[in-house]
Amino acid sequence: MEQNTRQRTKGGRVMAKIKIPSETWIQLYGELSEYVLEYSSLEPIFEEDENGDERMTEIKQDEFCDIVGCVEEILSLHFIKEDS
Repeated sequence: MEQNTRQRTKGGRVMAKIKIPSETWIQLYGELSEYVLEYSSLEPIFEEDENGDERMTEIKQDEFCDIVGCVEEILSLHFIKEDS
């Protein structure tokens, strides 16, 4: 990982964003979004389909996608995703 020269200001401090590989970016937003979904859900997240496979409910899949958008926004404040 290398630091990029792009900087942002927070509370008067100048902070450099760190460039991370796309694979790391995806892993971070996936794990963080799943964590938020699991700890914020009162209803079941997964259901069993007609083949006996476990899958995320349609409502929880929509919530997960919304959470991913928020998590990626937060990640973009601190990191820059490298192009693959």
